[in-house]
Formats: sequence, C-alpha cells, structure tokens
Amino acid sequence: MGDWDVVFNRSELDGRPVLSVSGEIDLAIAGRFAEELENLVGGDGGSGVVDLSAVEFIDSSGIRELLKAKSTAETAGGDLLLLTRRRPADASSRSVECGAISQCSKRRPRRRRPAAKVNEWRSQEKRLFT
Repeated sequence: MGDWDVVFNRSELDGRPVLSVSGEIDLAIAGRFAEELENLVGGDGGSGVVDLSAVEFIDSSGIRELLKAKSTAETAGGDLLLLTRRRPADASSRSVECGAISQCSKRRPRRRRPAAKVNEWRSQEKRLFT
C-alpha cells in the first residue's frame, strides 16, 4: 500500500478539529498517520476527533498511533474521540468501534469451561484419533 491509498481531510465538528481518514491504515503509512494525529491533538487544548468511518482496514501500527495520540491529548488536558460506522462486531473491528479510545480496553470476560469438561473432551478426542 502506498501513501496515495489513504486520504486525510481536516474539518470541524461542534468547534472541535476533525481528522477524517479514508482508505487503509497500515505500517506503510503509520508515520504519516502519526504526523496527522500529532497536528490534530498538538493544537489548543489537545482535543480532537478522528473520523474512521471510511477506513476499510487498520492494523496494529495504526492502533498504536491512535493510542499515542490519545496519550498526547490527555497530557495536554484534552481527549481524542473516534467516529466510526457501525458494522457487525468481530475480532478485527472491535477495537475501532468505540466512541472513545479509552473504552477500547474494556473487554467482555471470557467464559471458561470447567476443567472436568475439557478433560472429558480431550479423552474422547484421543479415543477418536487413536
């Protein structure tokens, strides 16, 4: 992916600066994304909005830059909000469907199966494959 595959636009929403992103955010453009985020939250008050509604893909390097920008905003006394389109929640999109980045770390607790059940399944599996 090249720099031309992603588009950054600046606007305002309710008096807050907005960075709208479209395309794919991956390692190839993480540096440019970091610069855009720094310009967004580096101004007065450190607050901003990142509109990811037109983003088709974001990898861990993009998430890392969002978290760094969030930290920068909070240090300056502001916050960083995300706008996204709603789509079915799955493992790859759960991180960016939050209204605020701080909510992304909240996870639903995993249900654990009782150890006796797991051991029973394993013994059945061994019988099937031996």
